[in-house]
Amino acid sequence: MTQEDIAIAENTLKQLDPILGGVIESQILTAPEMSDDYFAALCKSIIGQQVSVAAARTIYNRFVEVTELSPSKVALMSEADIKQIGLSGRKASYVKDLAGRFVENPTVYNHLERQSDDDVISELILVKGIGVWTAQMFLIFTLGRQDVFAPDDVGLQRAMMKLHDWDELPTKSALIDVSMKWSPYRSVACLHLWRYLDNAPS
Repeated sequence: MTQEDIAIAENTLKQLDPILGGVIESQILTAPEMSDDYFAALCKSIIGQQVSVAAARTIYNRFVEVTELSPSKVALMSEADIKQIGLSGRKASYVKDLAGRFVENPTVYNHLERQSDDDVISELILVKGIGVWTAQMFLIFTLGRQDVFAPDDVGLQRAMMKLHDWDELPTKSALIDVSMKWSPYRSVACLHLWRYLDNAPS
């Protein structure tokens, strides 16, 4: 997802949804920095699960400092050592399991960039600790896919409530229905909504 891709998406989104268009007009969005280091990206998403953006950033930076993002180094660490970085016991087990997969086959997920969004999600959720939300973040921030919407993301839910002045949160299916007007640029809509609350996933 390049800056040019975002500009094209923004112009279309403003026509598709004038309400969201007002948000887009008020922001200057920089394209997310894509990474081909899938181990780092997946670790970052696991660490970011169910914690604040600030906490996730702090813990991930510490994780990078200690592990140098080396799968072999993570695989050899005890869960207790990983917990000292700031991860919960459960997340420590998740990153160790993930590291083991990369140690066994460093190119284990290199084919994902050639798969459809649904196929990427279906494969990643087989990994311990990776659910649909984590797979969706991988699609947006690592593979740069432009038409992803994460209805379970609390930041998106709050942004949509604020944007539409809703008194209560609609159902998940209703949120998806609302998002469909942004297709095929739902990822860019999400980036603007996160920015709207200053709560983009780390």
